[in-house]
Amino acid sequence: MSFFGLGSKYRPILHEQIFQLLYFSNGGFSHDDVYNMPVYLRIFYYKKLNEQHKKENAEMEKSKKGGGSSPKGINIPSFAKSPKS
Repeated sequence: MSFFGLGSKYRPILHEQIFQLLYFSNGGFSHDDVYNMPVYLRIFYYKKLNEQHKKENAEMEKSKKGGGSSPKGINIPSFAKSPKS
């Protein structure tokens, strides 16, 4: 390990954060933006993106279980079956 630069243990963590920020931000960041971003900002955006991802997953689970907030009184139309010849 040299005095300047990243230690070998930190590099996989850095590149995992870069990958996740690029992948889940849907083009919001470029590789150079994230790589050259100050550490405190990269961690901030990483945490915010993680919080948003958790929120979206919770909403998906809620809607899967039927706990969604759908308006009451909506009738789903029933379609007449076509007569078979």
